Amino acid sequence: MTDQAPAVPMRMALKLVVGTYIGGLNLTLIYCLIRLWPAPGTESQEAHYLLTTALAGALGSFIHLATSFVDYAGNKNLSESWAWWYFLRPGIGAALAVVVYFVVRAGLISPGETSLNPYGVAAVAALSGMFSKQATDKLQETFESLCATKKMKETSSSEQPDVSTSRP
Repeated sequence: MTDQAPAVPMRMALKLVVGTYIGGLNLTLIYCLIRLWPAPGTESQEAHYLLTTALAGALGSFIHLATSFVDYAGNKNLSESWAWWYFLRPGIGAALAVVVYFVVRAGLISPGETSLNPYGVAAVAALSGMFSKQATDKLQETFESLCATKKMKETSSSEQPDVSTSRP
C-alpha cells in the first residue's frame, strides 16, 4: 500500500497555459536556431557553438515534452503534478547539452573526429536533450571512470565471474 495521493487531473485552464507555452516555445526555439545558424555574428566561434548547443538541447527536450504532453492529454491522463516538468524540461535539456558539449570538447568522450562540425554539435546536443536519461547515464559512466579510486578499481577487478560450472 502506498501513501501517495491519487493524481489530480490537470484543469483545462492549466492545460491551455501549458499547451500555449509549448507552442510558443517551439516557435521561439526554432526561430532562434534559424537566426543563429549557420554564420556566427560578432561572437567567437566557440560562443556560437555554445549557443547552438544550448538551443539544440532545448529543442531536443522540447520534442520529448511535446510528445509526452500530446500522449497524456490525448489519453486524458494529464495530471497537475507534471506541470512544472513541462516548464522546466527545456532548460534542463539546454544545460545537459552544454555539459555534454564540454565533456566532448575536453576529450573525455571521443567523437572520433577532431574538427567541429556544426551539424554534429547540434545533433549531439539535440539528442542529449531528447534522451536526457541516457545522456546522464553516459556522463555518470564517464565521471566514474575518470574519478575511480584505487579501492573502486580493486573491487571491480576482483569481482570475476565463476565459470567453473555451467549451472544456471
